[in-house]
Amino acid sequence: MNSSKKIKVAIYKRVSTLDQAREGYSLDAQERALRAYCADHKYEVYDVYADEGISGKDITHRPEMKRLLDDADAEAYDIILIWALSRLTRSVSDLYNTWERISKRGIGLISYTESFDTSTPTGRAMMGLLGVFAQMEREITAERVAAAMEERAMRGLRTCSYILGYDSVLHGGLKVNTKEAEMVKAIYKQYIRHKSFSFIAKWSNKQGYRGKRGSKLSPESIHKILTRPIYCGYYTFHGRPIKPAVGQEVPPILDKRTFNTVQRIIESNTSGRTRERPLVYL
Repeated sequence: MNSSKKIKVAIYKRVSTLDQAREGYSLDAQERALRAYCADHKYEVYDVYADEGISGKDITHRPEMKRLLDDADAEAYDIILIWALSRLTRSVSDLYNTWERISKRGIGLISYTESFDTSTPTGRAMMGLLGVFAQMEREITAERVAAAMEERAMRGLRTCSYILGYDSVLHGGLKVNTKEAEMVKAIYKQYIRHKSFSFIAKWSNKQGYRGKRGSKLSPESIHKILTRPIYCGYYTFHGRPIKPAVGQEVPPILDKRTFNTVQRIIESNTSGRTRERPLVYL
């Protein structure tokens, strides 16, 4: 880096819902500390990039990370400053791909809490070790979450979050959302008639139907709606239908005959193709 010019720093901060609950991270706290670091070293803050509520397992689905790397390609700054390596990514492959991309532009990477600087051989070695441990932590956490979800499923407790057609109630239960339930029924009826995910997606969007979070319906989301036994009052776990525990019953939106008819049509239409998981019949 040219010492005669002011060093420009890109601050990147990220926090997932789980991180904040478990570790007390917050975007504001990260930014305050990183800005103070820049002030102490007389660095100029070029911009602040923030991804909120997004997992660190990969960088593909983070808009601010994409913007950060695009600006790196344009050599808009000299250093990326992060709170900890896990804020950047928990994937070793993503870490090295990111490092290769920014190092080609002469851009350094500094971790505030882990005290490494990639401008030195020791710092680069430290980055590699920390990257391995960050990925290991993510994989261990994923295993624990999967085990906890399986335990809930075996007890007949809810393991899903947002479900079109239902609203959450206290103590983990679900109640029918009348407007959304009518959408679900219409989608099943139209699929029995037209037998096409793409057609039903286009038809649903013309009707003004939207997903639980307000997004337009795609063929993939139509497939999910058409293969969920929850609409007949069953939870599922890894393709197994599970009856809810007493007091956790799910009011059905569809009858089993309609649901099974749709499964047979899907099976017929996808015969010979590989499916992610087997269809469930009730």
